[in-house]
Amino acid sequence: MKQLYQVTEDADFDVEKQPIYYLDSNDQMEQEVEIPNRYALINSITRKPLSVVSNKYKIRKYKDLVYKVNDVIQKVGLSKNITVKDWVHSKGTKFRRDVYFWDQGIPVKDHNKEKAIPHLRIYSSYDSTWAEQIIFGSVYVLCMNGLVRPEWQFKVYNRHNSNSDTVYTAKMFTEGLQAQKTLGKELFKLMQRKVTNDQVHDLFKGTLAKVQRNSLVHSHSDIAMRELGDLWDHYATSYGATMFAVYQSATHWSSHPVTKGNAQMVSRKREMKVIQMMNNHRWMKIGV
Repeated sequence: MKQLYQVTEDADFDVEKQPIYYLDSNDQMEQEVEIPNRYALINSITRKPLSVVSNKYKIRKYKDLVYKVNDVIQKVGLSKNITVKDWVHSKGTKFRRDVYFWDQGIPVKDHNKEKAIPHLRIYSSYDSTWAEQIIFGSVYVLCMNGLVRPEWQFKVYNRHNSNSDTVYTAKMFTEGLQAQKTLGKELFKLMQRKVTNDQVHDLFKGTLAKVQRNSLVHSHSDIAMRELGDLWDHYATSYGATMFAVYQSATHWSSHPVTKGNAQMVSRKREMKVIQMMNNHRWMKIGV
């Protein structure tokens, strides 16, 4: 229980909202002038600025959101045999928590290692990058790929300028848990759908690797195609030329981005591309 309610030290601080001034000067005098409707969010421990916000911004501490979710986890009786991982931006501006529920695994194949487990994600930020978000999903145990699903929805999405408090209930949690019980059957169906290399290449080229150069011209990223191709070779070797191997390649690409940028932000964008791929006509038609 201590791990569940313990927040990483880098994210456990109070935030102050302070007015911003500029120095207005002329030949006769200098004076500080307050900038209207603009405030600096300040880390109360380091005294360093986090961001500039408007007067509508509501400060919602990372710890408060975590405790709200923790109370629900404890209430439904799933606080044992879990793993909690916190990530915080080096400047303290963004926070993510992952909670893995090992006792709720869903078998996918005929041995215990091949299973999916429920995975709860919590997001928030002090720079308006992320609203307060709570997402219930799954990960595949062997590779820890996030199992993206087209029907995913934010059970909680509350912007920082909202006047409403963030609400998360036991009913929301149990509904998310129930939704995971159909996942094993869905993944098994993907294992039965055979595909060819050409079909997979066309799918990736027209979806995940697709880029829009301008309003008229669409192309694809050669870098993404090489990365996806390597992943496809790896998973097709393990699971055969099936849609399950395609799915594992795509979710590996979204879950473990190789990037010089912010891996958390890149992963979120790639997850959306995987969802778009699974709603694309190419995905619907191949291997059926």
